[in-house]
Amino acid sequence: MDYQGPETADLANVSALNRAFLEWLAVDKRADQLPGDTGRLFALLDRQKVERLARAPFLLLSLGEENEDVWRALFAQAPSKQLLVNMNPSDAGAIRLTTAALGFLWQLAARNPYTARLVSGASLSWCEQLSECALVDIVTRVAEEPQILVVRAADDSELWTRLLTAGVSGRRDLRVAARISALQSVLTGTARSGYRPLASAACKLPTMKTRVAERRRR
Repeated sequence: MDYQGPETADLANVSALNRAFLEWLAVDKRADQLPGDTGRLFALLDRQKVERLARAPFLLLSLGEENEDVWRALFAQAPSKQLLVNMNPSDAGAIRLTTAALGFLWQLAARNPYTARLVSGASLSWCEQLSECALVDIVTRVAEEPQILVVRAADDSELWTRLLTAGVSGRRDLRVAARISALQSVLTGTARSGYRPLASAACKLPTMKTRVAERRRR
């Protein structure tokens, strides 16, 4: 089977989730989740720069996909009988974002696990296990842990400085270079545990990256 890169609709969904996540960070005053002093850079962004940041070709939010202990338990446990019954109303924004991101990644992992890995930095093993769950079951389990929603690469000040400076630049070439560099950091710096290569090879990744760059040049 030939490797299939992200479709236009996939990238549109990534941007929509990123936009909602950035708004949640700003409105709920959660920019302190950003590493180092990059929260200060985030606070200086105007609406146009936030929109540019949202167009990164990967999810700026994370569901802690690399946290094996948490996800091993989530994949293994029996689902609750009542969806969202014990939710704290103050966590409504986190719950909405978490379930939206999880639903997107669930269908993407089933349809194209390589693209799911690309946009989330997750291992292929994680993508496979997610796609094998019934959506309602896994949403029920994860919705009971709204704290699972965090900033992606929350310990990587260099990555976020890059995204919040060159990544929101008015120069398209600088934005594209910053996005691709950040994407490479996400893919190489996270989700190494549990990685199991599948049949269709990562050798097509350079071509895919070119396609992502072309689609994001706007």
